[in-house]
Amino acid sequence: MQIIIYIILLAYSLLIIRYKIGWNLINSFKKITFTPSVSVVIALRNEEKNVNNLLKFLQAQNYCNNSIEFILVNDHSTDSTLSLLNNSKLNNLRVIDLNDNEHGKKTAIIKAVKLAKGEIILATDADCRFDMNWISSMVAYFENTEVHLVSGPVVYKKQTGIFHKLQSLEFISLVISGAGSIGINNAIFCNGANMAYRKKSFIDFNDFNESLSPSGDDVFLLHSIKSRNNKSIVFAKDNNAIVTTDGQPTLNSFVNQRKRWASKSTLYKDFATNYVSYLIFLTNLTFVFLSILSFFSWLFFMNFLLFFGIKFIVDFLLIFPALKFFKRIDLAKFILPFELLYSYYIVIIVCLSFYNPFEWKGRVYR
Repeated sequence: MQIIIYIILLAYSLLIIRYKIGWNLINSFKKITFTPSVSVVIALRNEEKNVNNLLKFLQAQNYCNNSIEFILVNDHSTDSTLSLLNNSKLNNLRVIDLNDNEHGKKTAIIKAVKLAKGEIILATDADCRFDMNWISSMVAYFENTEVHLVSGPVVYKKQTGIFHKLQSLEFISLVISGAGSIGINNAIFCNGANMAYRKKSFIDFNDFNESLSPSGDDVFLLHSIKSRNNKSIVFAKDNNAIVTTDGQPTLNSFVNQRKRWASKSTLYKDFATNYVSYLIFLTNLTFVFLSILSFFSWLFFMNFLLFFGIKFIVDFLLIFPALKFFKRIDLAKFILPFELLYSYYIVIIVCLSFYNPFEWKGRVYR
């Protein structure tokens, strides 16, 4: 049994060290002037509380006015989202209202991209905030004609309370893992709140509309592009490219969101992503297993301490540089409690994702 435990730990440690190396291999982008035609695509459903702020941030973008359009798609909102969009004075805005037989974020994005005039598609969410140079920072990478997809950095807004601190820490760990995997040319995931891709690449390679998952507009496209050329995906290691979004306000909404994220994993076809998913689950399951048995055996207690110590060190080596990049060093003191709780949380979420339905945008999915 000990051999199996330490084989799992070794495989996990090597994976995290590789992601750390991948993060270091990503160079900060040198500023250039490159202004291709861009279509910013956003799907909205019941976002009345976010619409005005979203429009304000879009209006403030420092980008050539003749080379940009904003395509905002209303997905059957039951609040005032559509009327707020229609009354907006935002320049170059196109508002699309999904038909009665069209539903969901993926459908909204597909429709928007097909209508888009831009060479580059830039996607985000309605509750996001970004720097005035966000668009120029993200699309600059496409000066390299070999680049098909750019994954952008996303971070949670600063909030008080231990729950929000741990939530932010977990999210940052996910972002840097995705970035590190891109750095070693073996991308596993990205975040739809901040990603850009060539319209032609989307038209040629997109197959996420064939998936049964209600979400996954980001990861399924990334996997499809990766299967053609794993070096055509880059990560925007640029502070101007950072998008800020809100964490979940309650434990219930947090669990619901994570169940939705985990539910997509059964549909992944990418070997590396599936390998990482199983390895992460096995590592955390082993942690839980050892922590429980350590109460009954001194040998298991010593194995638990060694397992935890090594895992903590390799995780810290990966997470701390990300905290510096996002200017969230204040979260460093929460890494220890995060490590102690994370394994239990992962095991519970994975189990719940297979049996419990989740709610998203007022719709229930099983």
